[in-house]
Amino acid sequence: MSRSSTYHFIKKRWTNKHKDVSRRLWEKHKDALVWIGEKVPAKEKLASGAIGALMISNTLPGTTAVVPNIAGEFSKPKEVEIHQNETPTFVSTLSASLPDKMRPLSSEEENSVAKILFDEFKIAVSASLDGKRLNRSYGYIGAEQHLARFPGDSMVTHLGAKAVENKLFYSSGMAPGLGAWRYFASSKNELTQKDIEREKWYIAVPTFNAPGYLENTREYSKWFKYRKMLVVNPKTGQAVVVDIADAGPAEWTGKHLGGSPEVMAYLGLQHGMRKGAVLYFFIDDPDDKIPLGPV
Repeated sequence: MSRSSTYHFIKKRWTNKHKDVSRRLWEKHKDALVWIGEKVPAKEKLASGAIGALMISNTLPGTTAVVPNIAGEFSKPKEVEIHQNETPTFVSTLSASLPDKMRPLSSEEENSVAKILFDEFKIAVSASLDGKRLNRSYGYIGAEQHLARFPGDSMVTHLGAKAVENKLFYSSGMAPGLGAWRYFASSKNELTQKDIEREKWYIAVPTFNAPGYLENTREYSKWFKYRKMLVVNPKTGQAVVVDIADAGPAEWTGKHLGGSPEVMAYLGLQHGMRKGAVLYFFIDDPDDKIPLGPV
């Protein structure tokens, strides 16, 4: 391996490591970090930075932290040792199993990824199920709008009395048309919690591009309806159990699937271009025991 290749390999591994540690730090100490940001005066934040450093040292084995003392002055140890954790993290392992450029995964790559996902989440997943599959299992997801769950559904009925205040989800708006299988319920009175969850955590996939779909449209349409999948952001490890509730997007959009506003938010893709690379695998859950939503 050349020096350049070695450099880029190490850089990629440490970048992934940094993202993974940052994610776990935020998940574990979110309340404390938010409190520090909101409550601690600016002149004291330097000292409070010790908390973050200590948290990182506890999160990342083999790291000796350099932290400020009470006066805000740095006390430098005689030796600062930083050892790479030799146990591969979920994110780095997943990243190493994916191609550098976006393309459909090979059968071998799909099997490898499925095993990594099972080891992490203990959910049986696969790129194909019951002899059916989509045209790919790794692609770019884009933001979708809210779907009408029953005739007369609106953003207010979606988000409640404080709908307008919920800018993130309110701004997504309602889709001008219905989902691939029309309404989730015949009326508002018939709307169940399962219907609410199905719309909340839905994805749109190009079922029409699935191998065999055109030859068996009715069978495939029935099979794909509300079929569960696991969607994973390989850069962060964020994962969510979703269901297929719409068809699309078109190939010319440059996106391979779409996600509800809630799905995109949990995957960390709700800002900017609202687009990103994700893995999406079928979940084998014949008894409907695995709930929709964040894993």
